[in-house]
Amino acid sequence: MALKSFFDSGPLPDWQELRRWLGKDIPWKMAENWDRAGDANWMNDYVKKLLQNAIAGANASERATVQAETRQGGKYVSIAIRLAPEVDVRSLQLMATSERLKIRGLPGGKKRVIRFPSLVYARSGKAIMKNERQIVLRFKRRPPEKNEYELFIQT
Repeated sequence: MALKSFFDSGPLPDWQELRRWLGKDIPWKMAENWDRAGDANWMNDYVKKLLQNAIAGANASERATVQAETRQGGKYVSIAIRLAPEVDVRSLQLMATSERLKIRGLPGGKKRVIRFPSLVYARSGKAIMKNERQIVLRFKRRPPEKNEYELFIQT
């Protein structure tokens, strides 16, 4: 249910009652002034901004422990991973599918998923420790499927 359809469907909610239900989670002065402004988009923008900030904050700590750079060549996809000093290399576990690489064993029980720029053969993957804080992985690229298949509609 979209917020706009909720607010356009009838009388506006009683802000005092909502304040008792939700506490201080909503900027109430904005909510009370909304009745006067007649603008329903402020709530969508506010919630979207809150979610983006929360996601960015959660991802920042993961990205600080693992920095990854992917490269796609003619026959291979390579990933260079730089690890922060707090990462214990012995506890890392690398899991690959044809579409992504999952890194488990990061500090705090975290994991990180890195999408490949193209499909790969997961079993062809090789991981080499280049230096104390860098791992380089290489996968053979899977060719794109060019076959076209007819799909029949069942009735």
